[in-house]
Order: sequence, then structure tokens, then C-alpha cells
Amino acid sequence: MKFTSFLPFLIATIFLFAFNSCKDDSDEKTNEQSSGGSEQGGTSGTTSSEVAGMLRQLAYLDVAINTESLSETEVEVTSDDEYYENYLETDFTEEYVVNVAYDGTNATVSGDLDAVEVNYGENQSDVIITSQVKGVHYVLSGATDDGSFKIYSQKKFELELNGVNITNPTGAAINNQGKRAFVLLADGTDNYLADGTTYSDASEDEDMKGTFFSEGKLAFAGKGNLTVSSKGKHGIVSDDYILFRPGVNISVSSTSGHCIKSNDGIIVRGGVINCQTSATAAKAFTTDGLFRLQGGRVTAITSGNAQYDSDEQDVSGAAGVKADSIIVIDAGELLCKSTGRGGKGISTDKTFTVNGGTVKVLTTGTAYAYSSKLDSKAKGIKADEDILIEGGLVMVKTIGDSGSEGIETKGYYIQNGGQVGAMAYDDGVNSKYDMTINDGSLFGYGLKADGVDANGNLIVNGGTLVGCGASAPEEGIDAAENHNFTINGGMVIGIGGGGEAMNGSQQKASISGVSVSGGNYMLVGEGTEWIVACQMPCSYSNATLQVSIPAFVSSKTYTLYTSTPEYLSGTDVFGLITSPNVSNYKKYGTFTTSSSTTGGMSGNIGGGNPPHFH
Repeated sequence: MKFTSFLPFLIATIFLFAFNSCKDDSDEKTNEQSSGGSEQGGTSGTTSSEVAGMLRQLAYLDVAINTESLSETEVEVTSDDEYYENYLETDFTEEYVVNVAYDGTNATVSGDLDAVEVNYGENQSDVIITSQVKGVHYVLSGATDDGSFKIYSQKKFELELNGVNITNPTGAAINNQGKRAFVLLADGTDNYLADGTTYSDASEDEDMKGTFFSEGKLAFAGKGNLTVSSKGKHGIVSDDYILFRPGVNISVSSTSGHCIKSNDGIIVRGGVINCQTSATAAKAFTTDGLFRLQGGRVTAITSGNAQYDSDEQDVSGAAGVKADSIIVIDAGELLCKSTGRGGKGISTDKTFTVNGGTVKVLTTGTAYAYSSKLDSKAKGIKADEDILIEGGLVMVKTIGDSGSEGIETKGYYIQNGGQVGAMAYDDGVNSKYDMTINDGSLFGYGLKADGVDANGNLIVNGGTLVGCGASAPEEGIDAAENHNFTINGGMVIGIGGGGEAMNGSQQKASISGVSVSGGNYMLVGEGTEWIVACQMPCSYSNATLQVSIPAFVSSKTYTLYTSTPEYLSGTDVFGLITSPNVSNYKKYGTFTTSSSTTGGMSGNIGGGNPPHFH
């Protein structure tokens, strides 16, 4: 195997591990010509950027902070919208304006002062506002490195951040002890909030859980920027829920706790939100309620290790997004990365649903063990109840160690659309109960385990299912013992050391003794009328290939070929190309579709470098 010269030694080493993880222990002859095969087709091929595009994206998947704003158009909200009351323009009428201008150790309060009571804390830059009237619009500006803004309001209010820079060394920079706050980031402004490493004794008398704390709801809007730095507690916290609207650009970093935390829910309707925490067992986003993404781009990065929680008497790990209730992705982008031991990309105590948008998750950490019975395994996406995929694109890569699964549900996995690709050290995709594919595409690659593993029945009614597993006894596609792998429709391709018996459709084949080099394509054709091409993410020797394709006719003979990427073109979905264009190929052998396992085919398919999985 040759690695391109620009790849660092570390990547090459990691890839070598991934490459070898699929190989069978038997003799390999990956550089020999296929038995009985001969080169055919043209002598020069055409390179297509689409070939293996999705598979390479999965192999090289990474997540990084991106503060570039989006071009977003917000749809006007109507009264039947469930969050109608959290829109400033629909549920707030400005009647008073109060300006707070910071200047070092002083703050000047001006405007409609009859509507509020103004006091100060330890110095003139610690502003305390008390209000009992509605319709107050507060405007914060200026800078202080030893100040704060605290408000007690019996009515909802608007809080405009208009180029303000507040650092409070002993507590929250902004502390809302009142009702709902409509937070407006003034267009084109940069705003900065920071706390200190310790909080004053005053924080023991009332909640002050982070740099920007609110007892009431927080609704962020506007086309300004907000940077929040947390060194003592959390970043942005609401004891109610938090709503983000299109246009906002918010960055939260924490070395001490969670980035964004709420009790009742986090709803992202748009904007750019970047969260990064290095604290032990911390979450970038965490809520006791639901998390819902309806637009925008959310990036969540954690690097802290898991730890034992003495209160819960359990192990708690870091996570990009953690919700005690449901997680729903309707639109936009959710990008998560976890590098600490026992960390997870996305974790929910209930269901995880993708209706649209894009989800990308990377975890690189190994398992964290507190004891022989208490541990936290690194996971890409973990749901304690069901996973439902209706649309969108989901890409997951988890490369830690044993137990690092790409997508795991403790309930049922149901897919009715969309594209899902998962690469993992352990199972690519795993369900505790039945797994049902009705439409869409699902690709699972297990470096050391099964590609797709249902611990119940596995039912394919339509769509596309591709599973690539490790050497025996691992399988490309696996249903639980005493359960069925049933194909009623759709396209199914699996390869691994073992092969699950396929029930249902008569249009299938199970081919033993297949050997192929990673990166090359296995092609199925009727003569040279190409039906499908599937790229191998690693090398296989004496593996079992499972194939079921709607175009198959029962008891008919088809041909297996191989080709390298430069000779194929077509639309790629995680290494699978339907109706491919092929200009150079080798014949591997023939097989006959049947309701039972067909005879094995021996031989090897050589040539080609695999994509660099790492």
C-alpha cells in the first residue's frame, strides 16, 4: 500500500489500522489478478469528482469552529406559530428607553429613569435595575473589566447589546432575575461578556449560574455578534428556555462548565452558534427539555473527559448536544465533535429525529471506566429511545476503541428517507430492537464489528442499505439470533467475515470467498450492462458478499467485476453508485440469484489504493 507524500505519518498509521481491521486472517493475494478475469474496456479512464465523494467525506470528516455569518431570510411569524410570543415584534411594545453606558469603573444610566429604579453594587460599574412596568427597552454599550448588569423586572423587556464589553471577575456579566428577555444584538456590533474564575458570596443568595444568566426565557435576535467566555460556571443559561433567531452570530467558550444550558428547551431557528468547552463532562448544549434545530449552523465541540457523578451515582460524559427530552433536526446544520474519553456527539434520553438539514458528528475519544460496572463509551449519536430518519443528511465517524459506535439507539431504528452514513470502531449503526428501512439510504462501516447491527429483526422494504463489517464472526449486515433479516424491496449490499441469511425477497444472492482490495469497486452487471458499483472501504479476504437488487431476476446468472475509482463515474452515495459508467474493469466471476446461498467464488481482486480512513 502506498500513501501520498503529503499525508503525515500519524494519519498513515491510523489509516493502516483501519485498513487492516477489515481483513480476514486467511492468506491474502490482493495484488494478484482475479482468477479467470481479464482486463477489458478502454485503456484510459475518466476521473469524476462525484466518484467516492461521499465515502471520502466520511473518511476525512472533521468539525471546526466557523464564525462566518449566513445569508438568511427570516419568514414572518404568524399567530399560530408555537413560539409566536417570543418574537419581539409580535409581543412587545416599546414605551421606555433606558441607556447604560460603561466606561471603565463607571456606568452612566440615562433615558426614561422614571420607569426604573437604579442602584449600584460594589462599584459604579455594577448596575442594578428594578422595574415594575412593561415596555422597557434597555441599551447596553461601552466597556468595563470590573462591572455587571443585573435586572429585576416584573414584566418582559428588551435588552439591546449595542457594542458592549462587560467582564465581571466575581460573577455573571448579565444577570436577569426577572421575566422574559428579548435580547437584540444590534446590527453590525461586536459584544463581549465574560465572568471570572470565582463567584462572590452573593451568588449563594440567588441563582447566578453563568456569564449570561436568566431566570426567564431568552430570545436572541438581531444581526450582531456576541462572544461569551466562561471561566467560573456556564456560558449562557436560562431557567426557562432559549430561542435563537436567524441573523445572530454567537460564540460561547467555557473552561468551567456547559456553554449553553436551559431547563425547558433550546430552539434554534437560525443564525450561527459556535460552542466550545474543555470542562470535564461538560456539554456544549444541554437542556432538561427538547433541542430543536430549524435553521442556521450550530457547531458544538467538547474535549473534556467523562467523570463519576456522585449525586447520580453514575458516569457522565461530555456531549456536543445533550437533551433529556427529544432532539429534532428539521433544517440547518448541526456539527458536533468530541475528543475526550467517553464523550458523545449527540445524546438524548428520548427520541432522535431528522426531518431535514445536515448532521455531522465526529468522536475520537476512547472509553472512560470508573469501575468494572460504571463507564462511558464514546458514541456518535446515542438515543435512549427510537431514532427516526425522515430526510436530510447524517454523517458520523467514531474512531475511539471498543464500544465506540457510530449511531446507537436503545429502541427502534426507522428510516423513511434521507442519507445516513456511519463509520465506527465498533458497530457503524446499532439498534436494540427492530431496524426498518423503508426509503432513503443507510451506510454502516464497522472497523472491528458489524457494519449494520439490529439486535432484533432487520427489515428492508425499500431504499438502500449497505453494510461493511470486519472479519468473521463480524458481518456487513446482521440481525439478532433467532430474528429475521427480511428483504421486501430496495437494494441491499453487505460484506464482512460472516453473512446473515436473507429472508423474503427471492431476488438475492450470498457469495462466499470474496477477496477485494480496499478502495476498489465491486460491480454487478448483466453482461456489461452495469447495475451497481460499491466501493470497498478496506480490504477483504474470503469474505461473504450479500446482494439483493430490485433489478435481479430469480435464478438468473449475473457477473461480478472490479474496477478502480479513476475508471468510474456516476452519482455516489457513501461509495454506492447505481447505473455507473465504467471504462475499464476486470471480470471476477459469476453468481446466480436464489432463495438460498449460492456457491462460493474464489479469487482476489487487486489494485487501487483505498480512501484514507482515519
